[in-house]
Amino acid sequence: MTKTTRALSRRGLLKRGAAAVAGTAALAHPATAAAGQGPAVITARRFKAWISRGNGLGRTTLQDVTLRPIGGRQVVVRTEATNLCYSNVGAVLGAQPPAAANAVAQSALAPPAGARRMNDMAVIQGHGGVGIVEAVGPEVRRVRVGDRVCVSGTPQCGSCYRCLRGRSDMCQFLSAIGADDLTPIGDLRDGTPVFENSHIGGLAELMVTFEEWVVPVFTKADPVALGMVCACTSVAGLGATVSQALTVIAPASTVAVVGCGPLGLSAVQGARVCGASTIIAIDPIASRRDVALKVGATHVLDPHVERDGLVQRVRALSAWPTDRLWSGGRNPGGRRPGAGPDVVIEAAGMDLVTPKAESSPDPTGVLAVQNAYLMCSLGGHVITTGLVRGNVTLPGSLFTIGGVTHSGGQAGGCSPMRDIPRFVELLDKGQYDAKAMATTVVPLERMLEGYEQAAYRTTITAIMTA
Repeated sequence: MTKTTRALSRRGLLKRGAAAVAGTAALAHPATAAAGQGPAVITARRFKAWISRGNGLGRTTLQDVTLRPIGGRQVVVRTEATNLCYSNVGAVLGAQPPAAANAVAQSALAPPAGARRMNDMAVIQGHGGVGIVEAVGPEVRRVRVGDRVCVSGTPQCGSCYRCLRGRSDMCQFLSAIGADDLTPIGDLRDGTPVFENSHIGGLAELMVTFEEWVVPVFTKADPVALGMVCACTSVAGLGATVSQALTVIAPASTVAVVGCGPLGLSAVQGARVCGASTIIAIDPIASRRDVALKVGATHVLDPHVERDGLVQRVRALSAWPTDRLWSGGRNPGGRRPGAGPDVVIEAAGMDLVTPKAESSPDPTGVLAVQNAYLMCSLGGHVITTGLVRGNVTLPGSLFTIGGVTHSGGQAGGCSPMRDIPRFVELLDKGQYDAKAMATTVVPLERMLEGYEQAAYRTTITAIMTA
């Protein structure tokens, strides 16, 4: 071997060693990584992101972010589409709810003394989305560069206390996150570090997340439709009905869905897929009741029209063909009436802003939860999914010995790695109608316009494409 050859070999080894070290902390170019040529370091990668900071209206602005190096279990995803989730309205638009939250709820949500406040940080909001993996950290095993993925609103590590006990919807990687646990993923032009809410940050051209938040999906579905079925709202609605984590909807059963936003409409579709023969959809907005009929509801009710008799009306629609108890019937009346839906999905939640469409009977969302419990049949199942403001009051004996099973969980009990691919299969096979619900589609630059429509409920779902 000549001196020149030995020198080139040494330089090659040094370069490969440096590249291997850099690859643990730097973003690898997808083309070179996929070709097996080793990681090529990209420095100062810039992308556009909606940054939320401060208080009040105008807190979210479109800015350039310079990506920081990645490492460990981090994954960089180029965003295709993301759902503009209603529960993120306050954080994105800076709008205040129509009525102040009660003091108990405020104190429960207050950060510990000395902790960082999210409003003081530059944060990319957005509860997940779909996109293409552009780079992975050296410890990532779940996905590869070039994979199409859903960045889930709920992580699934598979190793924590809850994941090991079959409740990955309560994965401890989500509940343990506070402002002090967030990792900066980039910097603004002035050097301000940029964070992502819950390690997700869908309102940007790139999402930088961790492996436990990412689910590979092998589909060629349209990004908007896929963004709809992978949205946290749709996942929660399908999770509460199809995933079987919290309940099993039997064929020929009766299901009531209280609230017909994207979550409730997904629950309607899930109940139909499971074979429910009677599906009662309840919502004050006429256009949403129309869509509910289109995607599987057999009956729709306006809670304003039925305000004083909603529970009785739902029970009447749930009547079994016979009340002869020796013949498989159930009593429609008596001291403890047995009539009512077998399963009730509460998907109403509270009003984060005063809607421009038909108003809710109760902007706190408490009444919807109470009605959901009261209308359920004895021995039935109630799944609650909405964010409410205030305390729920129920008849004591009904709650303690009424036989009603109540389940509450993140994403409707969905197990992301198991269930999201199943939901995508429903989409691909035409069993889940995403287009009926994705009623507003906006590009990245018009995100605020789409979010305002979602906030004021003048659309069912708004999807942002990037």
